Amino acid sequence: MNMYKNIISFILPAISVLLLFCPAGAQNPGKYKFDKKIADLLAHEHIAGEVIVKFKSSSSAADGALKGVSKNTHARINASLKKRFRRLRGVELVKLHEEMTVKQALEFYLHDPAVEYAEPNYVVHSTLTPNDPAFSNLWGLHNSGQSGGTSDADMDAPEAWNISSGSRSVILAVVDSGVAYDHPDLIDNIWINTGETSCTDSIDNDGNGYPDDCYGWDFLENDNDPMDLLDHGTHVAGTIAASGNNSLGVTGVMWNARIMPLRFLDAAGFGSAADAISAIAYANAMGADVINNSWGGGGFSQALKDIIDVSPAVVACAAGNGGFDGIGDDNDAAPFYPASYASSNIIAVAATDRNDSLASFSNFGVTSVDAGAPGVSIYSTVPAQGEVLEVFFDDMTNLNNWIAQPPWGLSGTYFSAPVSAADSPGGHYQNDSYTTLTLNGPLDLTGLYGTMLEYQLRADVEFLFDFFCIEASTNSITWNFVNCYFGSTGGSFVFIDENLTAYDNQDSVFLRFSLITDNIITDDGIYIDDVRITVLTSAYNGTEYAYFSGTSMATPHVSGLAGLIKAFNPALTNIEIKDIILNNVDPVSSLSGNVLTGGRVNAFNALSASCSNPAVRNMDTLSPYPTLQTAYTAASGEETIQAHMSAFTEDLNINQSKPVTIKGGYDCEYLDNTEVTTVNGSMTISNGVVTIENFILQ
Repeated sequence: MNMYKNIISFILPAISVLLLFCPAGAQNPGKYKFDKKIADLLAHEHIAGEVIVKFKSSSSAADGALKGVSKNTHARINASLKKRFRRLRGVELVKLHEEMTVKQALEFYLHDPAVEYAEPNYVVHSTLTPNDPAFSNLWGLHNSGQSGGTSDADMDAPEAWNISSGSRSVILAVVDSGVAYDHPDLIDNIWINTGETSCTDSIDNDGNGYPDDCYGWDFLENDNDPMDLLDHGTHVAGTIAASGNNSLGVTGVMWNARIMPLRFLDAAGFGSAADAISAIAYANAMGADVINNSWGGGGFSQALKDIIDVSPAVVACAAGNGGFDGIGDDNDAAPFYPASYASSNIIAVAATDRNDSLASFSNFGVTSVDAGAPGVSIYSTVPAQGEVLEVFFDDMTNLNNWIAQPPWGLSGTYFSAPVSAADSPGGHYQNDSYTTLTLNGPLDLTGLYGTMLEYQLRADVEFLFDFFCIEASTNSITWNFVNCYFGSTGGSFVFIDENLTAYDNQDSVFLRFSLITDNIITDDGIYIDDVRITVLTSAYNGTEYAYFSGTSMATPHVSGLAGLIKAFNPALTNIEIKDIILNNVDPVSSLSGNVLTGGRVNAFNALSASCSNPAVRNMDTLSPYPTLQTAYTAASGEETIQAHMSAFTEDLNINQSKPVTIKGGYDCEYLDNTEVTTVNGSMTISNGVVTIENFILQ
């Protein structure tokens, strides 16, 4: 077991005199252009104290040499490496010294010949706007004129479902505020990483760099729990693929799929470009067919574009909701990223209302926005709104609730009077030790979710070599590290919260604090006070649905459509799927001159154009036919007829003296048959035998 995982340092970097690179020379056109470039980079909201830098490299350059160049470059301004990005060679997130501004750092890096580009770590945010809970139906999927809408101002989803309602072989990454993966209308369609053999053993079984990532990853908190704390990502996921035909709540564009939750937006809807890059890189590596980006911002990030450019997925991006005036902006004049990147795999999506009008808030752009999709008053899933329930609290006035392995005991140094628990109350801790403070008996978390451990901590342990850890177990024999820390809190207590959701719904959960030391150097040690364990109280009761509006809500309609096409014809590439969607829109007057295609997406048209194979064929002779009836009529008997459609509206006149097998719901290649097939119309049956499989006769 690797105790170095999840290690966090309380040590701040030493302060030293900064030698800033200041370009010399009088004002000249070159300097003017450089200053303007810096001003343009800084014109959009960004994270203070961080920049993204890409160092020049060649395919033959050794990684060690490249890392050496970056290390030496950062050291010149006392900056430090915060992270490297998987699958983006030479790209790094840099933490600046507290006395250096982002502007100064950009000036430094952009003048360095070893640097290809440098940019701020831009802030991006969800594109949610206030909702209007006036509608009672999913008009975006099927508009019959309800609530004052215009009949057929929709994406023709029911017609498309006659061809395909999805497949669990298709993976759709929701890069957002997370997803409530336990929602009853989503749980059956949540992606599960089968490469992980356990969700709690802290082992990276599949070697992808993310231990226990069973349901995706939280890139904001850097843990394996991408639970949604905002509502936004869950709403997006429901529009893409809430379970269909399950007599519960709503249906997504896809009835069946696998949703990969990737969290990078916080509870207020804000996130960083760096975390978005990491999330998209993860989706690329783990096989996502579609990536939904219902967020964006004004800053051009080359690194974010680079990771999208190398993605094999269809990348659907929200066009944005305009400014504070609530009126949509022209993205051709004022780009909104990532939707405005000139990337071949991006579909930039505007929002339309129930009358096929461009939504008042929706951004547009005849060259930079591709198509419209329903995005006003969209009804979809949201997380349960739970309250925090305390299931355990100890102010550590005694150790009756604990098994204290000596020298753990009580100390007069405390956060709340009169005492706290300490690993070595009499002085410095011991060398070569592994001592523990263990909760006396297991916690029963059956039926409880959202488990968190909170406590006050004062720490002073040897930097990098001695560790204070939190451990958990379900059997008190095999213990897993939740977190480990080294360094100092500076002589003060700090509030710490640990995520224990990996142990939700477990009937026996054991916890302990531990101090693990090497054979040299000891310090004051650990003090723990006010230990609290909490859970969320509310369970789902059927009310976890809401109306939201925004281009965020339009984008998942397009993601779901891309997934339907991939399910129907898995051989198609992301570029081919994009072209099919954009070449088969419904022309809409409000979108003419406002988006590239001049239209709103149409699922039936797109699926109908997604396959060159015949709609019906005779499996035995491979003969193609335009309808099921013509295929049956041509059959000589004892043959199997296959069809793409899973529901038929034609009347079937079947002479029972000609026995055939009829199967529907096939994908484009006639390889997969998972649909329940329905027949609407009449059957004329005389004598003989007919075999019908997978049919529900209506």
